[in-house]
Order: sequence, then C-alpha cells, then structure tokens
Amino acid sequence: MSVRPTLTIGILTILSMSGLVNILEVHAQPCSASQSPAWRICGPIESSGTLNIQPSIVQASDGTLNMAWTSRAGSNNVIFYASGGWNGTGWSWSPGGSITSSGGKNQNPSIIQLPNGTLYMFWSYKPTGSPNYQLYYVKQNGGLFSKAYTRVTAPAIMNDTLPSAAVGRDGTLWLTWTRDNTTGLGTGKIMRQLWYKTLKGNFWSTEQPLTSANDINWNFQPSVMVGKDNIVRVAFSKGLSSSNIFDIYDITYNGSVWTAPFQITTQTTTTDSNPSLMQDRNGTFWLFWSRNVQVSNNTAYTIYSKSSTNPGSTWTSETALTAINCPSSGCVDNENPAAVQSSRDKNIWVFYASNPVSAFNIYGLQTTSPIAPVHDVAIVPYTTVPLLTYIFTNTSQLYPGGLHVPYGWVNGRYSPIDQSALVNVIVIVQNTGDFNETVTLKLYATNTTITLFGTSVFQLSPGAETSQSFNWNTNGFKPARYGITVNASIPIETSGNKPDGIVIASNLVHLLPPGDVDQDGSVTITDVTVVFSAYNFTCFSSTTCSPQFMAAQWADVDGGPIIDIVDATVAAHNFNTVT
Repeated sequence: MSVRPTLTIGILTILSMSGLVNILEVHAQPCSASQSPAWRICGPIESSGTLNIQPSIVQASDGTLNMAWTSRAGSNNVIFYASGGWNGTGWSWSPGGSITSSGGKNQNPSIIQLPNGTLYMFWSYKPTGSPNYQLYYVKQNGGLFSKAYTRVTAPAIMNDTLPSAAVGRDGTLWLTWTRDNTTGLGTGKIMRQLWYKTLKGNFWSTEQPLTSANDINWNFQPSVMVGKDNIVRVAFSKGLSSSNIFDIYDITYNGSVWTAPFQITTQTTTTDSNPSLMQDRNGTFWLFWSRNVQVSNNTAYTIYSKSSTNPGSTWTSETALTAINCPSSGCVDNENPAAVQSSRDKNIWVFYASNPVSAFNIYGLQTTSPIAPVHDVAIVPYTTVPLLTYIFTNTSQLYPGGLHVPYGWVNGRYSPIDQSALVNVIVIVQNTGDFNETVTLKLYATNTTITLFGTSVFQLSPGAETSQSFNWNTNGFKPARYGITVNASIPIETSGNKPDGIVIASNLVHLLPPGDVDQDGSVTITDVTVVFSAYNFTCFSSTTCSPQFMAAQWADVDGGPIIDIVDATVAAHNFNTVT
C-alpha cells in the first residue's frame, strides 16, 4: 500500500515562533450532509487560509465549548484558543488567538477544565535549542491564560508528544501521552509507548508507564476519558510500525489495576489513528478515529465512529462519517477528531482537521438529532465548602451516641460538652435529563456491614436540583471508620447513566471507642491510665473543675460529671480497641 506523509503519524515538524501572532476569526458556517445520515458537516469553523490542525475540545461548566488547536500564523506554528457560545438557535464563536508566546515549536494541544473552573491546556513543546519535545501547560481562570509555561514531564532524552487529559468526578486530573526514544535528530530506533500521571489537589504523581517498553508494537496517540462511573479509559492506536497497520484498542483503570488492551477496531490492512473517546448524555460511549483508506494509487484519511451502550463491553459496527473525496488535485484528508457532548444544543460535536481546498482548517461534525430526550439524575458537588465533596457531613469524628458532660474544658474555656448522636448529611441531586422524575434517594453507612439510615422520595423537573438533608443516628453503631454511600435512582435510566446517581465515599465519619481520651481512635494503656488516675475527680462548676477531670473528660460517658466506676469500666472494657 502506498502511504504519503500525513499529519497523523510521527512528530510534526514545526517552525520556530517569532514576531507577533495574528488573530484568526473563528466562526460557524452552514452545515451540509455527511457520509452518514445521522451526522452533518459544519464549517469550516475556522476559515483562515493558514494551517489549522489538531483540535482539542472541552465543554466548560458554563456550557461554552472551548477549543484549542495548532495553527500557523505567518511562518510560525502556535497553539490557538477560542470559545463558542450557544444562543438558543446556533453557535457563536469568539475570535481565536494564540495562547503560546515563547519561541520554539508547538503542537498537540489538549484542553480540560477542573471542577473549580480552571482551564488547563497541555501541549507538546520544544523550546528553542532543546533536542526534544516535552509536555507543558498553561492555565486560565478568569478569562486569560497565563503566560508562564509549566513543564509537566521530566527531562529526558525522549520525545513526549500527543497529550490527552481528562478530569474525573472526584476532581483528579488524568494526563496521558506518547513517549518515544528518538531525539530531535531522529537517532535511534523509534519505539512509542504510553505514559500517564495524575494531579490531585496541587500535587502531581510520578510518571508511570501504561504500556511496556518491551512491547514491539507502537502504542501511541492516547485519548483518555473518565466516565460517569469514574472509571478511567484510554483509547489508543496500536500496531507494528514496520507494517504500518494500526488498530484502536482501549484499557481501563478501576481504581487499583489497569486491564489488558482490548481491541476495538479489527481491520488488517491500514492505519486507524487518533482516537477520540467520549460518553454522551444518555450514557452511551462513542469512539471516533481517522482511517487511512487506499484510493487507487493514493490514500485518504476519513473519520469513522463506533458506539457502545454497555460501557465498552461490546461495540457497534463502524460507520464512516466523512466521504472519500479524491479530485485530480489529490485526496481530501479528514483527521484528528475531537469529540464532545454539548449540554446546550444536546448534540455531539466532533471537530476535526480537513483540507478540501488546500490548507487544513477546522470543521465540525454534528449529530442531526440531539441526544434527547434522556432520563438521568446525578449527585452533584456540594459547593458551599471549598474542597470538592459530594457528601457533606457536619462532623467527621464523634463517640457513638454522642457525649454529654455538664462542664468541661472546650476550646480554651469552660463549657458544656454536648456532642449529638446525630451526624447531619447533606447531598445535592440534579435532574440532568429531559423528563420530570420521581427520585428515590437512599443513604447507607458502610463498614464491614451496610446500614440504611435515610430515604427520601421527591419530584424533580428537568434541570432542577435539590438539597436533601438526613440525620444519621449513631446510637448502637460500633466504633469504627464509616463510609457513606448515596444512591439516587429513577424508574427508567440507562446502565450508562446510572453511575452518576451513585457516590461511594470511604472514611467520612470516625466513631471513636468510648474511653478513647486522646481521641486517636484507640483505647490504649495511656487512655486507661488517665481514666484511673482521674477516678472520683469532678467538674461541677468552672471553679471546682479539677485538672485530673479535665484530662479525662472525654471518658465521662455517663456525664456525671465525675470519673466514676461506670467510666472506668467502659475504658477497661474497650482496652485495646483500635479503629
């Protein structure tokens, strides 16, 4: 098979950036039929005559579509950014502009948004004078991207390219990329493999390989997605470089281990590349990719798709979304698909690079029918507190059944200790679907056993959300660390949509063993010694409160206020209890 150079395989050669960057107008154009009746082609979204390739897309929390792509402004390749807003009948795109400002070579952007609203744009950057590419990022919060570049992969003799980023429901940022062992001079045998790292809070994990360095196949061009079930999935292109035959595979991470690669496309003659993996608002998984198709003595890249309604266990037959078009001037290529589900027009959009005239520009494939109507309710973050949480509790530590001491020493002053037996739990439920729903919300305390402690049934209209409050009575519960599981269910919901109505949080509430004076979760010889040393000491008022009582006040389980035989017996009974 004859293969011509394309944008898809290998490291893109990019000119060094110098001078000012021109701003390109990014706008929507009328749509026309595609190869599939379920899709139509819109654009070019970017209509400049310069090179525009490698789009990356994310829907922000405000519903706007945010796109980054590689563009050539004059003689320079830079990363451009634009946002699109829905006005109720159509999309309006802002002017695009460069968000890379330093000299060097830029390619392969990947844009995502954290739950706090911050946009991160990762890309592959080769600084002036550097022998190889590495991954960097800039970020935006409040309208402008930072000018400072932050390197995110370690210095090495290998090229790091083709980043793909996604954010899970728990706020973890997952970054995957391709690493190969060729230098900027092209020396050495090229072996491309997948790597990843995560960002939790403000801390990056160490780099980890996703595929083995001993694999004779190339494993590259990753697309990472975190589904509604919070399971991480990575689609990628895999095959032998010597044969130039590549198929699309995926691997998943369930929180502890990565699965073996699962083959999704099965052709045996050509190149399937640049996958884009996403989940729509009905819970269906979609995979889009480019295929290099032989046309006489030429080839053409076209966009294909598959879908799965049973989170990736089986996939539909493939569908070509763009037609093969080979005029006398050469075949049109359609490459670099980047897919997103819009909550505004409820369509799937697949942005891609195409060259129907001469230079590559950005186009969009849009579903001809919106992904609607759907049934879906979700547990959404509790935004009153700064840290991302789906289950809010008014306390994280107490004694089972609470504790009442008429006088104690609390927060530097004499005050009654009045610890309730109740843990207040608040969750927020949103109807993200299109139907009025009857929602059943259940809350469970989980340890070695699962105990239902709250149920609520209520109506919720499309788009509405409600805050639900429950009191968990800890009387009778054994001292231990407890998690809380929340399940919001409706009569009709797809298997792909059900997981976003479920939240499982571990170690939310610590029930301390009675007699645990120092509240470290265990009753040790230290606690028992303090209790017995305080035996018969009292605290009937702020002027008569003995220091021995204050040292043992958390062991006054019967609220005497005296450390008596009851308290000593409880402490002795719970000796060596560890939670």
